[in-house]
Amino acid sequence: MLFKRKRKESTGRIVVAGDNVPVGRCGYDRLRDNVLFMNADGTTKAIQIESAVSDEGKTTTACNLAVSLGQSGKKTVVVELDFHHPKAHRVLKVAGGTGIAEYILGTADKSDIIKHTEYPYVDIVTRGAAIDNPPLVYMSEKFKSFMTELKDTYDYVILDCAPILQSSDYIHISEVSDGVLFLAAHSRTTRSQVEDAVKELGKNGIKILGSVFTMYNPKKNPEYRSMYGYYDYQPEQEEPEDGLNNIKNETSEDKLS
Repeated sequence: MLFKRKRKESTGRIVVAGDNVPVGRCGYDRLRDNVLFMNADGTTKAIQIESAVSDEGKTTTACNLAVSLGQSGKKTVVVELDFHHPKAHRVLKVAGGTGIAEYILGTADKSDIIKHTEYPYVDIVTRGAAIDNPPLVYMSEKFKSFMTELKDTYDYVILDCAPILQSSDYIHISEVSDGVLFLAAHSRTTRSQVEDAVKELGKNGIKILGSVFTMYNPKKNPEYRSMYGYYDYQPEQEEPEDGLNNIKNETSEDKLS
């Protein structure tokens, strides 16, 4: 899958909802359909969103995927597990406040940390207060039990996580997920970063469900745009924010492009 490249870092936005839906939603809906197909037997409900490094579109992907699943009538919850830089609550327009941290510490109930969003069938569990050592949360029996309850309650549990090469959190989170959806950013993530991240997943026995290519700029590769029928697409901004476009599986020698 491909996302249009953005000029500068942003919090991200939901592009699959609203009256003026951009062409970019096609890719998110395609991603949703692939996720639905993978879970045909009901064994792939908790999906761990990962990338090699930061700012590769994990949160935007997690939230748009959740909203797209919700539009299909699937009850979905986004869990904010990037304890270092939590952003999902802002994308889904929900106050951070009380979250997982308070629940694990025993100062909040489950009902306090599962929050409804403005999008049908989509809830979010926020991080809450900052914690110096997040793995202590992920390794706790209380966290694991909570994740099991979410999987029993929701059709899909989307886990927005910290980058693989910048944190060991992914190892512990994989114990409660059914696999990883791996993201790589066009013209940003290097081949070596992807290789290192995939090796880390492999040596820890973590299943990769699929990959998403983000921040793709159709202006620089118009042949892919016309190949998939987007040749007449005119973005409203010179460098529009995240939005999925197409599918591409090739990489250059040095960077994904």
